Amino acid sequence: MTDKQHYFKDEVDALELLMLRGEASVKTRSAMLSIAMLDDVPDFDQLRDSFDYASRQFIRLRQHIVTPAIATTSPRWVVDPDFNLDYHLRRYSVASPGKMRNVLDTAKQFLSAPMDTQRPLWEVVLLEGLTEQTAKAALLIKMHHAVSDGMGGLMLLKLLFNTSREAPLRSPIPEPIPEDLNAITLSRRGLNRALTSALPGLKNTFYKGLSGSKNLLQHPGKRIEEIKQQWQSAKRILSSDTSPASPLLMRRSLSRRLDVLEYPLAELKDCAKAFNASVNDIYIAAIAGGLHRYHSALDCEIENLPLAMPVNLRTANDSDGGNHFAAARITLPLNHADPKNRINNIQTQVQQAIAEPAINILNRIAPLLVHLPATALQELGELASQVDVQASNVPGLKEPSYIAGSKIIKMYPFGPLPGIPLMLVMMSHNGVCYIGSHCDTAAISQPDLLMQCLHEEFTALLKPASKPAVQSANKKTPPRRKPAAKKAITTKAATAKGRKS
Repeated sequence: MTDKQHYFKDEVDALELLMLRGEASVKTRSAMLSIAMLDDVPDFDQLRDSFDYASRQFIRLRQHIVTPAIATTSPRWVVDPDFNLDYHLRRYSVASPGKMRNVLDTAKQFLSAPMDTQRPLWEVVLLEGLTEQTAKAALLIKMHHAVSDGMGGLMLLKLLFNTSREAPLRSPIPEPIPEDLNAITLSRRGLNRALTSALPGLKNTFYKGLSGSKNLLQHPGKRIEEIKQQWQSAKRILSSDTSPASPLLMRRSLSRRLDVLEYPLAELKDCAKAFNASVNDIYIAAIAGGLHRYHSALDCEIENLPLAMPVNLRTANDSDGGNHFAAARITLPLNHADPKNRINNIQTQVQQAIAEPAINILNRIAPLLVHLPATALQELGELASQVDVQASNVPGLKEPSYIAGSKIIKMYPFGPLPGIPLMLVMMSHNGVCYIGSHCDTAAISQPDLLMQCLHEEFTALLKPASKPAVQSANKKTPPRRKPAAKKAITTKAATAKGRKS
């Protein structure tokens, strides 16, 4: 935990507002969740003090969004005059018998529940009564995506966690000053500001227009080519025919399930080095192989499926909160028997996707989308849900971490499920990569089998990390393994059966 205060902008940008509007439907809710497994039950007063102190630094924890009654200005992040820490931080006993499956089932309900958009957009639950061999409590930290992306969430964790069990000495930080701003007052302010800046604004617009015209006249070929490249790039990114969706994953429902996997970071790094790839390339390649195994086990042979992943666009000049990412989309190869070929294919596609001139198109068109009616936004959401899998990779904390006297022994991340079958998030913590799976059980009808297939693929890919000519991990899995799949879930694939985690 540091005493640094963080910078946040007051204006709600269009992408954040789109995410907030998505809270109206379970299919478009965009909350994120972290589960910190603790070696002991933390002192609750100390825990409360930790979140109180963090909320004075990470001011979004005390802010809610005020939307103008008439759209004369943008919505604003405002320090909530009615902020009540005890609403956001609660404690419960986990359901019997207190195993990991009980924690995940509680977390599933917690993540799926709507958030009160009139309050700051975060909630935390301390689960006590765990009977795991090493974990005696679990801390569930839920934050809306409008507050921040994954990298911003990591900044919050750095504020909350300590490097020792003892509470550190901290410099006092004053409470943020609340502002009693309502929708009507915000509209009035926006109107006054618009009237006073109208003439200077027209003047600036005129001069900017002249400057743009001059640039176009001086370099017509260059400017036209740039516009052409942007348009072609936008068509590639927004196209829905990159690859067909899997016939196994077509159904959608409101039913959800959370599962977890974990692997040593050193093994992923060794594997990446052996294949001259990045850790993210290995992660995506293992997902591809695991999905191949899953489809083969259910007698459904497909060559590829569409996958989306976020690309971090955050710079040193960006605010600490907020969302600074773009969405890249690739065709996930399921038909490459040789892992090296599969990894090379993924590398090439990811590099091409990141290099797209229109990679940030969602942020550019968000100001237009935010004014669409709810029905139109829902249709756009259906278009986005044509992706079968989303996979995110967030770097975590490198050193042992503690909160309120308890050590964080595992850290599982979970992303939202925006109308798609499967969301996978990987985050490293103290030398281990933790993977959280969030799936729609109508699309993923056998989640235990999926987790076994993913675990088998990660194990096969990581084990021979020193040998690039690795034996194919994409051999056909014996058909239709049923619930017996649960047997293969080990400590590295800790899912349903309350094994050590």
